[in-house]
Amino acid sequence: MVKSMKSIAVLVIPAALLCACSAGKETAHETPASAATDAMGRYESDFRPSDHDTLPAPLSHAEAPLLRQNPDNSGNAAAPEGELVQGFRVQIYSTTDIDAAKAKKLEAESDFPSEWFYLQYDPPTYKIRGGNFIQRYEAERFVRLAAEKGFGDSWTVPEKVFKQAPPPAH
Repeated sequence: MVKSMKSIAVLVIPAALLCACSAGKETAHETPASAATDAMGRYESDFRPSDHDTLPAPLSHAEAPLLRQNPDNSGNAAAPEGELVQGFRVQIYSTTDIDAAKAKKLEAESDFPSEWFYLQYDPPTYKIRGGNFIQRYEAERFVRLAAEKGFGDSWTVPEKVFKQAPPPAH
């Protein structure tokens, strides 16, 4: 009886291993790498970073005077003054080269003379952001306009903005 169990085990174990190995090969052929690449490409083409932004915490009364002195951390001498509220800006450009950032800011100001643009330094990156939009839909509309003018990588950023900014004096 022990001999018959050994012979059955000798036949059953290799058969089980053969079935397990063949199932793994079939699974590997069912999901080719190109399908995963195509799925990732579709995801990346639809991805919008601004859809995943979280709004920053509201300012305390102690922080407000500091922001009025340098409201956008940009060093813009002619920045508008007034009440800061939670809103949105549109980032149209980002680089580590200050000269390229200044040139792109001048280009944006000439393309959109009625909008404010800010040069912000967030080490090691210089960012060009435009607008003082209270509502997100206003910022998204400006993203589309900016893309039409050649700023295709534009996206909406939640940020403190001026509630009633006067027209810029470029």
